[in-house]
Amino acid sequence: MERLETVYLLIAGAVALLIGSGMVIMPATFYGSYGIDPSGSVANELRSPGLWLVLAGLAIGLGTFKRDIRHVSLGIAAALYLSYAAARGVSIVADGLPGPGLLIAMASEVLLGIGGTLLFWRQRSTAR
Repeated sequence: MERLETVYLLIAGAVALLIGSGMVIMPATFYGSYGIDPSGSVANELRSPGLWLVLAGLAIGLGTFKRDIRHVSLGIAAALYLSYAAARGVSIVADGLPGPGLLIAMASEVLLGIGGTLLFWRQRSTAR
């Protein structure tokens, strides 16, 4: 099970790190791939969550190498991905269905969030 946690943390951390980097470094390209125009002062607002994702990705990935913080890294990953998926769910209810790229992003967030939650709970129950 430890190997599964390691693989999960590597993937979850890398995804957050790459997405966050794209948001910060090249928002026009990143958001443009979803059909969003980040021109003008909007780009500033759209870059803002990018650094948070970079830092969260680093904290998640660090759990791969430091066993004593693995539980925290799993919790961060679960919370991060489930919160993004939930916010997209709220947006679907309020605004309607987004394009296919954002639906794929939501499905990925749900899977990563559920995976992190299951690993977090499993680790917590075996620690007792």
